[in-house]
Amino acid sequence: MNRERTPMQINDLFGAAAAFETVRMPDGTEAAIPTEHAAVIYVNEQSAFRVVCTSQLLPQLALGRLLTEGWIASAEEVEQISVCAEGLKINIYLNHPLTARRAAAQEVSSCCTDNVALGSPVEVQPLRAVPHLDVQPEWVDALAAAMNVGLPLYQATHAVHSCFVLHEGRILCACEDIGRHNALDKAVGSVLLAGVSLSECVLYTSGRVPMDMVRKAIRAGVPALVSKTMPTVQSLELAQEYGLQLLCGRKHPLTSSKSAG
Repeated sequence: MNRERTPMQINDLFGAAAAFETVRMPDGTEAAIPTEHAAVIYVNEQSAFRVVCTSQLLPQLALGRLLTEGWIASAEEVEQISVCAEGLKINIYLNHPLTARRAAAQEVSSCCTDNVALGSPVEVQPLRAVPHLDVQPEWVDALAAAMNVGLPLYQATHAVHSCFVLHEGRILCACEDIGRHNALDKAVGSVLLAGVSLSECVLYTSGRVPMDMVRKAIRAGVPALVSKTMPTVQSLELAQEYGLQLLCGRKHPLTSSKSAG
């Protein structure tokens, strides 16, 4: 007899703190400067990641991080996410124990903030080919236009990254953070909590797309990753191997091949 799955519980006692402060600069002028927030993500009460981020959307950040780093294959594995009142501890409880990794070492992504893996290595999900989606040119134009306008925190500080999610030709959600990896993870987590299939979504990141960003998109299962910057040779090769469409740079609408130079 099949039992109906219990919905994921979110218990966020923190909410958010101020994302920026107005400070006096050395030259005497005032400027809006983003604030950094540090937290530790625990999985089944085991420390897993330390994140330095913008304080908004911490449950989404943690959920997205677990998926894009291969700790889970779907949101159905998560029973509860709780954030303490100070926002320093994010606890995620799975409906199964973690599986120890056979190898001794764990790779740490080259993040643009002080994000590190803390916990004992676990068996992560293997990379799998992503589904195909016919990405329409007008979708990319809509994403680029939204990125050019900027989100509220970027408009205030000009010092954060953004990640937009497009679903069926409409922008489903948009997230900001001081780190491009965090912004992408928040966007992925937001989609998971909304119950929308990532296989039908396109991600647009404001940041660079080296291998670790491409790997995150592949693990998320999105068909396409858009960026206003160009990829690296290695990230392009990785995307091609798993069928991820990279739409990078306004002058290069579809990056699907490379030439030696």
